[in-house]
Amino acid sequence: MKKSALIKLSILSSILLLNSGCAFRLFKNSPKTVESRKVMPTSNISTPNFKNIAAECSDDINTVSACNKGKIKPTELKPKIVTSIGEIHKLKSFQGQPITIIEKKTGYLFPQFKNKIVILEMFGKNCSHCIKEIPIINSLRRRYGNRLEIVAIQVEGKMSPFQAKAFIRRHHIKYPIISGETATNLQYNIQNTYGWTGVLPFIMVIKNGVTEFSYKGEVSSRELNRDIKSLM
Repeated sequence: MKKSALIKLSILSSILLLNSGCAFRLFKNSPKTVESRKVMPTSNISTPNFKNIAAECSDDINTVSACNKGKIKPTELKPKIVTSIGEIHKLKSFQGQPITIIEKKTGYLFPQFKNKIVILEMFGKNCSHCIKEIPIINSLRRRYGNRLEIVAIQVEGKMSPFQAKAFIRRHHIKYPIISGETATNLQYNIQNTYGWTGVLPFIMVIKNGVTEFSYKGEVSSRELNRDIKSLM
């Protein structure tokens, strides 16, 4: 075949290839084109990422994790309000409820919850053990009504008001939750008085300023019910 005929055949083949769309698909599917493609964000508003099961949850007192916040250091303490009874902790829940807790040698007083049993809990927002306790505490709140109050302090990392609102809604929480950042002095007193090492959850059952029971880690509904009934 002559050279000119070969050139004409090559040009004709190229035209047919372009018209068929095959060339476009070849370039479209090339690895280089896919790798260099960028997806632009559709919104710059972030939503909180809550996990029901923590990625890391260690009960080892020497390992800081979602279920072990570690100890409060003296450098983290805030100015104190001290009376002849003990330090007064003026706190406020994410829901807007003011809560006063007064230290005693035998436990803690809650002036706004007189003659009531109070569950004071230290928990973490990403601690799997703590998440399992929420339905139990919700159940206790419904069962005992105005004879029992619950105060929970979120101590595992910072939680913004927006995150707290979403967390409370997600888990149907009906009791006050306090930011741990505002209650470092109280946590310091609990670890020094009751030997709390930072393992979560840590639950105390208090009546008339006396800490009657405390639990490190998960506690069953049956055990809590039994102990609370014994105080009524």
